[in-house]
Order: sequence, then C-alpha cells, then structure tokens
Amino acid sequence: RARGRSLCGGSMSSETQQQGARRRVIGAPAPSSGSKSEQEASKDDPDGTLYEPPENMPEGTIAFRYNKFQHNARISCFMLPCMGLLMMYGGKTTTGTVVAGAMVTYMLDFYGWKEGTLISVWVTVISCMATLFLASMHLFTVSLYNVTLVYNMLAFCASAGLWGTLQFTSLQRQHPRMVLICERLLFALMPTTPPVLLTWATVATAGAGATHYYLMAYLTLGFLLYVMPVRSSFRVVAKGRSQKMGPAMDELDEMVMGRSESATHCMCFVVFPALIKTSVHHSHMYSTNDDLADVILLHSIPPLIILSLAHRGSIWWMGFDVSKYRVAVSSAIAVLVLFVTGAIEIRVLFHSFRQYIKVGYPWDYVAVTTGVYSIAVMVLAHFDGALEARGMSVVLTLIGAAAALGIQMALGMPVYMLPFGCAGAYFCVQFYYKRKLWDYVSFVATAAMVVFWFIARSFMFLDFEFDPLPMSLKHVCLVLMAVILSSLLLPGLVATSKRPAVVGSVLCLHAVGVCVIELQLHCQFKGIYTPYLG
Repeated sequence: RARGRSLCGGSMSSETQQQGARRRVIGAPAPSSGSKSEQEASKDDPDGTLYEPPENMPEGTIAFRYNKFQHNARISCFMLPCMGLLMMYGGKTTTGTVVAGAMVTYMLDFYGWKEGTLISVWVTVISCMATLFLASMHLFTVSLYNVTLVYNMLAFCASAGLWGTLQFTSLQRQHPRMVLICERLLFALMPTTPPVLLTWATVATAGAGATHYYLMAYLTLGFLLYVMPVRSSFRVVAKGRSQKMGPAMDELDEMVMGRSESATHCMCFVVFPALIKTSVHHSHMYSTNDDLADVILLHSIPPLIILSLAHRGSIWWMGFDVSKYRVAVSSAIAVLVLFVTGAIEIRVLFHSFRQYIKVGYPWDYVAVTTGVYSIAVMVLAHFDGALEARGMSVVLTLIGAAAALGIQMALGMPVYMLPFGCAGAYFCVQFYYKRKLWDYVSFVATAAMVVFWFIARSFMFLDFEFDPLPMSLKHVCLVLMAVILSSLLLPGLVATSKRPAVVGSVLCLHAVGVCVIELQLHCQFKGIYTPYLG
C-alpha cells in the first residue's frame, strides 16, 4: 500500500482511497487478498479493465486508467483498405507473410502466451516491411521521389503494429507510459500515411489528372477521423476539470494528440494538396482559368473545413476561446465560401457544362454568377442562424427567386418557364419555415417542370437505340425523369411523412430506375460508361 500511495503522487487517509489508488496505477488487487465482492468482480472482469476511478482525487488531476482501446472502429476506416492495398501490391510474398503471421499469432494467443503473441505481431510486421521494400526496388530506378511512397508503406506497417500492440491489456500494467506513446504514435501516423497510399491507388485506377483533389479528399477524411479532438482510451478526467474541448487542455492532457501534433496535421492538411498541384503543374499554374480555379479551391477548402469545425475543437491547439472571436471566424468562413463558390463556378460549371449554357458573353457569367452566389448566400445565412429573424422569409424568397431566374436564364429557358422557377423558390421557402408536406410537393412539382423541360430539349430529340432492353433514348429519358422526381420527393417525405410505406415505395421506384439506366449505359459501346465503374 505504501508503494501504491507513492505511485499515485500522495497519501490517502482512508483504506478505500488507498485501494482506489492501487487499482488505478498498479491494477486490480489479487483475488486472495480481496473480499468476496472483489473476487466476484474479478470474475466478471478477467482483463481488469473495468473499474471506477478513485474518489477524492486532487482537483484537476488526470490519471492513467486500465481500459480496452476504444477507437478500433475509427482506426479500421483507413487501416483495413490500406492493408488490402499493400497485400495486393506486395503479391504472394506479402500475402503469404501476413497469413502465416496471423496463424502463428492466433495460436500463441489461443494458448495464452501473451509475450509470444506480441513478439509474433511485430515479427509479422517487420517481415511485411521487408517484403514490401523488396517489391518496391524497381520504383527507385524510375524516380528517387518514390522513396517517399515506400516510406509511407513502411510507416503504415508500423502503425499496424502499433494498433496490434494496443490490443494487449496486460501491457498497460507493465508499461503504462509505453501504451500512451503507442496510442499517440498511432494517431500521429493515421491522418497522413494512409491518404498517401489511397491517393496512389486512386491515381493508378482513375489517372493522375485530379491527384490533388484525391489527396485533399482523403486528407479531409483523415482530419475528421483523427485530427479532430479525440479523448484517450487510457486517461480519465478527475473531478473539477472541464469535460469540454477548449484551450485549457494541456500538452499531455486527456487528448490523444497534443497541441504540436494537432497543429502539424492541420498545416499538412492545408499545404499538401496545393503542394501536389504546384509540383505536378508548376509549368502552367496560372495559364488558364481552370488552373487559377484549382489553386483557389486547393487553398480555400481546407481552411474552410477547419474553421467550420472550430466549435467542435478543430483549432483548440491555438489556445483561445472560439466563442470570443465568433465574428472574426464567421467573417473568414464567409470570405472562403465566396472564394470557393467562384472557383467552383469556373472549374465545374463553365468547364463541364459549358455546352448547356445558351447565353452569350458576358451575360452567361452574369446569369450563372447570380444563381450560384444566391445559393451560397442562402447556405451561409442558414448556418449563421440569420434566417430565424423576423421578415427573413421574404428576403429568402427573393434570393431564391434570383437564383432560380439566373439558372433558368443561363440554360436559355423561354419566358413562360421562368414563373415555375420562382414558384418553386417560394414553395421551398414556405416548407423551410412551416415544414408542411403540401408546400414541399408543390416545390417538387414546379422544380420537376423545369428539369423535365431541360431533359426534353437537351436529349429527347436524339435518335438512339439501347441494348439489351429494347429502349430508345426517349424511354431512357422518361426513366431518368422518374428517378429525378423520386429523388426530389424523398427528402421532404423523410422529413414530414409518418407513413414508412410511402417512403419505401419511392425508394423502390428510385432504385429500379437507377438499375435500368445503369444496365442500359453499361451494355453500350466502349466510351459511354466510365471504365472504373465497370
């Protein structure tokens, strides 16, 4: 007991406090020295991971606790796909090494040899590193820059070993500090190493034209899963300490990663996509409008995501209270949204849908910009809470009508179609405030008129026959209209309808329509269907 008191950092007056301190640091007491209730509790908890933290701890104390690793589902989101990827890349040698190591590890664990099981895990990991390194020797002859790719492969293998090590609860009693180090190392590797491997696999499948966007997408997922504040599985907050995420957290606090790691990963999230764009397209960075839009998007989207999640602790490492700077954060978000909206207008709308814009220059830019920025203003006002003020329904209706008119004019719709777009904006605003199904059905009816007119004028006049089903392009367009109608109906039905059968019927209609369209497109000549979807 004296040893237990010294490990806990202070003496406790009562017998209960001494037992609590010993359980926290040393582990559960032996069954022979405990009472009958303690022996029964040990039967229910053979691993010794369930316990209550000691009472009357000093205020603000954060102690180590025995516990099972709580973030397996979070880690497996990146771990399992990358494991399969590296096994396919390494071939039979890597796959055989993994299978043999898993079998040996399972047998050692079955017989209860914990030390041997842990050694087997790391021997398997190191063997996989060796096989992957040997399988990658040809990459060095192509370019020395492939060193970074091989490094990420080996670092990922190390993270797999760390993940396996954290599953050993017995290690917590012998080396509690080592357990905390392994947890922090694992979370430090996961946000950046798997995204590199997944980007590499995506480029090998879909081409390198949008490498920077692939990397940004995977880094965004890694940021949300691992860089956002995550509480450690092996630390417990004592009484008197705030449970909320905030600037009061310390470097070695109850969070898995400290300030320096979180700041580093945020910087990588902001810099890496733009760095990839610069390294690949440095010769024509600003030669076209599309290149300029790419640069704006890559520099604006990551900061926008970080600032948008500031209330959830994405910038806790900066050490200030976000609520005190709400106006500054909201202003920065608004500016970034406007930049992203303008870049999307150039990179997506005018790049991919230019043939559908029927208005000549400069009115095409005026119409599209009016529609796109009106939608952006409505989204900003919704998330800022400005739409809750009195009289905002009229303002929102006017903005929605402006967006609808801008989009309709850009598509070259005649005058008699313009009232349908304005009416759709009106009914959508009414549904936003009143949540009545009739308003939403009216919105769907008016919006469907606009969509059906566009499909009829753009595709239905073409003469094309599909196989294997005896359908012409007109029939496929009718199926597409049914799919769009069901897609428009579903959100309102889910939000307001109390009849699951109606929602299920609409979902079935949507699924059947999508299957018919997929079948018809997939069975046509090469080039009409995206290769990586086949």
